[in-house]
Amino acid sequence: MPTPTGPERRFLAAGARKAATWRTAVATGASYGLNCKTISGFNPSRDTLVAAEIDNPLPFSGQLDVYKPVDFTIGTDFLYSPGQLGTMILQLFGTEDPAPAMSDTSAYTHTWQWADSNWDLFETVAVEMPGIIWECPSAKPMEWTLKASEGGFVQSEVKLRGTRVIDTSAINTLTQMDVLSYDDRGAMGRVMYGDMCVYMNGEAVATDVLSTTRLECSGVEASYKRTGYDGVVAAGLLDIQQPAEGGYPDIRVKLSFAHMDAVNKLFLATAISEVTQKVAIRFTGKVLAGAATVYHRLTLYFPRMRMLCPEASFDDIVKLGVELIAEEAAAEPTGMDFHRPYVTLVNKRVGTYMA
Repeated sequence: MPTPTGPERRFLAAGARKAATWRTAVATGASYGLNCKTISGFNPSRDTLVAAEIDNPLPFSGQLDVYKPVDFTIGTDFLYSPGQLGTMILQLFGTEDPAPAMSDTSAYTHTWQWADSNWDLFETVAVEMPGIIWECPSAKPMEWTLKASEGGFVQSEVKLRGTRVIDTSAINTLTQMDVLSYDDRGAMGRVMYGDMCVYMNGEAVATDVLSTTRLECSGVEASYKRTGYDGVVAAGLLDIQQPAEGGYPDIRVKLSFAHMDAVNKLFLATAISEVTQKVAIRFTGKVLAGAATVYHRLTLYFPRMRMLCPEASFDDIVKLGVELIAEEAAAEPTGMDFHRPYVTLVNKRVGTYMA
């Protein structure tokens, strides 16, 4: 990697790789580059302990306590071929089923399902700072948010909880960071606001939601969160055990409408009557090479969603916002393959993202 030219360079590169043993780092290197534009919260934190004694106007000594959990966020202009970022998202969901399937000579469909748990799914993350490398040996995905609003790239944020951050790793050094490579750096297309279509109809309606008329949304936010992660440090150790999940997941979709219209004005009645909905958010990108009728595509499926009461803004032009919360369907609704939220991703990657 080039030598940083000044303090404005926040970091030079980042890599991530699925690990097998909590607290044990694995090497990143070729194929394990992490597409991102920001990493926030990637810092070690320990409290200082001071022993209190009488006849002691100023402490004679102090000591650092155990490491606090490292909660950090990776921000990205999302891609149709997200590489290690895709691995993190799949680890959050928990299951890749069915296995990646060829849909054309150069197109593969990846299906990520929401599992009961994502236990034993975590990553090693290494970040090259100016002149030094920081590493989190084990970090577990907690939340993924995808946002699109009135133009531009679709924004992705993945939040993780890790053990500690060190700068003494013998596993991830310049040797690994200098050979980082990526599934894509944008040639296959970044996900754009203009690529997006949002569809919704009643869960019980026997019509594929993707065949309905798209909603005239001006903004969308989809979030998937595993809740109640703990941060327990066992006796004799300095950093946390693998976090355990507590409580139900929190999976939501927020829709914004620049105008109240003939369609969305009915949402209050839908919310009051508690008619559950099925929702699909589809992004369609570039044509895949060698596949004239197959496109890069990302689709978020929500088989059953409960609509909360919409909120109107009483401006000169009345706007509307509505939020929906995911539940598990009793059966697959028409046009969907599973009971729980799931994602399909079509790109050129041949193998699993769980690697």
